[in-house]
Amino acid sequence: MILSLAAVGLAPGLGSTGGTTTAPIVDDESPVAAETPQGLPTFGGPQDTIDVTRSYEARISTDRGEIVVALDTENAPEAANSFAFLAGQNFYDGLEFFWVIPGFDAQAGDPTCTTKEEFTCTGTGGPGYTLPREGNEAPAPWSVIAPVTVAGGDLLHGSQFVVSMSDAGNFEGTVLGQVVEGQEILEALEARQPCFGSQTADSGECQSEGELASPLVIEDVVVGPA
Repeated sequence: MILSLAAVGLAPGLGSTGGTTTAPIVDDESPVAAETPQGLPTFGGPQDTIDVTRSYEARISTDRGEIVVALDTENAPEAANSFAFLAGQNFYDGLEFFWVIPGFDAQAGDPTCTTKEEFTCTGTGGPGYTLPREGNEAPAPWSVIAPVTVAGGDLLHGSQFVVSMSDAGNFEGTVLGQVVEGQEILEALEARQPCFGSQTADSGECQSEGELASPLVIEDVVVGPA
């Protein structure tokens, strides 16, 4: 299902309308990622990685500076834990903020949208699992949202996340955190709306590869107690 990009502000297929602390809990046996035929890592589901009764933050190092997200373990424990699990597996390293509408939103977390040239960015890639929709927090400026896989649905994308830079959008999904540092990095991003599937740049609704601005690239994500 290809949604109206101008209205939703998301990549097609990801539903939207208009002191001293201890380290995170990690299972002793680190899971081994399987691979798709294309060589992408995939998991059966996230392991319990953090103590969701506590507060955590994610430090996202990018090629333009650091973005810090306060994870909402109270209202979105499963989404927050999944984010921490994938960060611990280095899943996000090298991935791009592949979709940007300046002043509105920026989207990342698709493993096909990476600095590795062997993959074609699809806008729909994930870690091999989905998550249940949870919480009832309404997105606000600088919310980090795990989007639904289909508009109106109850399943969330396992790895992709959208940063809302405005209160103008009615994003469908679960608010898993809030950007508390690094907003200026996202505010400075240029428009980036790649063509997916049968879309063509001739339609005026997307950009060809040669027209795309250089992406913001995630270099590392570290989740720890706040």
